[in-house]
Amino acid sequence: MKVLGYEINFKKLDVSAKAESSPNIGKQNPAIISIAKNFKDSSRKDIQKWRKALTLAQHPETPKTVLLHDLIDDLLTDGHLQSQIQMRKMSTLNTDFRVINRKSGDENEELTFLMQQQWFYEFLNICLETILRGVSVIEFTEFAGERIKFNLIPRRNTAPTQNKIFPDATKDDFIDYSLPEYADWLLPIGNPYDLGILNNVVPNVIWKRNVAQSWAEFCEKFGMPLITATTSTNDSKTVDMVHEMLLSFGEAGAGTFPHGTTIQYHEANRTDAYNVYLQFMQSNTNEISKQLVGSTMLSDQGTNRSQTEVHERGLDFKIAQADKRQIQFIVNDLLFPLLQRQGYRISEDDFFEFKIAEQEVDLGQLWTITSGLITSGYDVEKEWISKTFNIPLEKAKKPLGNRQEIVSTEEPSSLLPVASIYFNQRYPSCDCGNHTQPVGEIPQNEIDNLTDELIKYIFEGKDTLGIEGKIISTETEVLLEALRSKFKTAPKTFEGIDHLTLQMMEYNLFEFSASKTESRLASMKELLIDNETRQVRDFASFRVECDKVMDKYNHQWLESEYNLSIAVGQNAAQYIRFMAEKDSITSFVKYQTIGDEKVRPQHQVLDGKIFNLEDKEAMDLWPPNGYGCRCEMVQYLGDHKGRVTKGTDAKTKIYQADPKYKNSQFEINRGDLKQVFTKKQFYSDIKRLPEKLNQMTFDKYGLKKWDEFKDSLKPILLDNTITEDNVKELFKPLENSKKKMGFADYLGRKMVLNKKIFSRHTTGYYISDDEQRHLLFPHIEDILKNPSEVWLSTHDKKGFQTNYIKHYQDMSVMVSTTLSEADKGIQIETWFKIDYKKPLER
Repeated sequence: MKVLGYEINFKKLDVSAKAESSPNIGKQNPAIISIAKNFKDSSRKDIQKWRKALTLAQHPETPKTVLLHDLIDDLLTDGHLQSQIQMRKMSTLNTDFRVINRKSGDENEELTFLMQQQWFYEFLNICLETILRGVSVIEFTEFAGERIKFNLIPRRNTAPTQNKIFPDATKDDFIDYSLPEYADWLLPIGNPYDLGILNNVVPNVIWKRNVAQSWAEFCEKFGMPLITATTSTNDSKTVDMVHEMLLSFGEAGAGTFPHGTTIQYHEANRTDAYNVYLQFMQSNTNEISKQLVGSTMLSDQGTNRSQTEVHERGLDFKIAQADKRQIQFIVNDLLFPLLQRQGYRISEDDFFEFKIAEQEVDLGQLWTITSGLITSGYDVEKEWISKTFNIPLEKAKKPLGNRQEIVSTEEPSSLLPVASIYFNQRYPSCDCGNHTQPVGEIPQNEIDNLTDELIKYIFEGKDTLGIEGKIISTETEVLLEALRSKFKTAPKTFEGIDHLTLQMMEYNLFEFSASKTESRLASMKELLIDNETRQVRDFASFRVECDKVMDKYNHQWLESEYNLSIAVGQNAAQYIRFMAEKDSITSFVKYQTIGDEKVRPQHQVLDGKIFNLEDKEAMDLWPPNGYGCRCEMVQYLGDHKGRVTKGTDAKTKIYQADPKYKNSQFEINRGDLKQVFTKKQFYSDIKRLPEKLNQMTFDKYGLKKWDEFKDSLKPILLDNTITEDNVKELFKPLENSKKKMGFADYLGRKMVLNKKIFSRHTTGYYISDDEQRHLLFPHIEDILKNPSEVWLSTHDKKGFQTNYIKHYQDMSVMVSTTLSEADKGIQIETWFKIDYKKPLER
């Protein structure tokens, strides 16, 4: 049953990344390995030291890697080497990823959220270092939900070929990390016989560093010309004075010498000696670049853009792709089994993967080719189009055509619309189907059928409240489905800014749908009279005129509103997550368009701009920036110095590209506003909504009285062993709050019950034979999960109140909830048996 926008028979997917009752969730490593700190050799390195370190690391009986990794640690201070390492790492770390079910292809959002935490970013970094430096042994120290902690065993203290960890690198005592008792806490990564890519460039870094040192000595000796003085005297005092004057030339630049003294400057014979050092260093620098990133043009000056882009694609689409594939093997084959052993709910079908960009053909070019083939009459598989371009496809609603897109620049009126409104476009029209998702066929048909009933009721002069309520509920449900499809709250939390925002947006959608239905009603009533004849139309004529107007309401406009709800859900959820991570990951974001030829010029001017999350003016530009907008903000992890754009400057650019954007309904951050539709976008005034809600009783919907259907129901099962003394045992507090108990309803909405409310409802008057609140308490979870009806009413102090009703043979029970902005979540206010003796109760 659906009442006021809520689908009662709702089947929720049972997907969870973590087991709530696992004994290992929150468990700490009982025996953390202690590593002793030892002296590190920081003396000048040469090839002989490297060969000695290699010999020791590859010793067949007693290998030790301490010398090799101390040597590499010292060489990592090379600036060029570090830049190439960072370039290779960032090519992988800046790629988005997800966890999917390999059979269904659906994304496991709970598990993906687990992997989007800081610990996993650090884990990926270690995986990449494994490629560079060889085996990494990771020791996990704590598993607490999304918070996972681990340490990297220093590589100098390991001997991978024999699975050994040396707590003290100077001693022979070791731990065999291949033993079964370490399997749940230690995770070795990499080939034990692979010393890493950096080992291949060690000679080049050593030569480069030593030649740089020799060049410095050359500059010291021959950078300045040799100055000599010849004097005719043998007097020691005079000779000492001449010597002192020569030494002071570097500071004073002038001197007074005795008679007979000659001064000479001896320039170096070769003026191109620097080339010996420079070319040798450049040669080794090139070897380092080629080994790590595949070319030299990504970091060299003087290369042209086209060449650089070619080599950049080589890094992103070849080298980085290989790194990502190796990381996928590590995560799926090593990390996931360990997390399973620690109690995390990861199925055998869950598969970690990076989101790989199209390599061979640009997506825009690919669409041009595809659309050309379709136009030429070729059949292209619908499934391939949907998967390639990430567009959910259903039955085509409109024929292909060449109609010009018309964009309405007028703000919606706050007054009730008149019948002539269908001659104008409320939203941009779109026939291409390239960037919109259609509304589902079933709810679309339901809205059309309800609209037909409304037309008939208006013409016959019947009470329309029940039909209005059904249209509001159905349209709210359509928009809510779109919003929730992209807006995901943090798992295992019951309160927070994400829960508050989602619920406030849900109420906003209800109010918006109510304003739209009010507008429908006004438009239809105006059409009753023929303006030319000033006579009441007959039903056939009235129906034709109403259909012209309602086609806009129920199809074109609803589709625009549906897609805006999707875009708001996605971008609002990202805004909340990015704000939560601005202190731990990055406080900068980059504006990113979809990158095809349909991007609007006013959005194109913002493409690639980097903004600070603390810049309020910049946050006003948070997408969506218009109907059909596919732009988004992404976290920016690169160097931001000198690259951050002020919000005021960005606004100036977009105003120049589109003057009508200024002070428009899209110059606002909807995630911060917590609204999908602004008041300017409402179809009409909703001041009478609270009054109408109170009038929308069960009889207006044509629902039966409880007495008429109760015999077909089962009686409620009350546990009479529950008393005032032991009912407290049923209150199961949350891990992070001992004063609140968590619940979830049929749509997955999280809510809490405050311990004060629980205590008040399970003592005194509330446990009498008439009330029995303590006996009803165990049924709250089932009522929320499987309600018979859900009603929305007004609350004097807390806005809307959601009432969940469950009918039984011997009673009906209601659970009432409200939204608390202070606690950032939904709270259970009360639960009780419905008194059917009262008027209008069933």
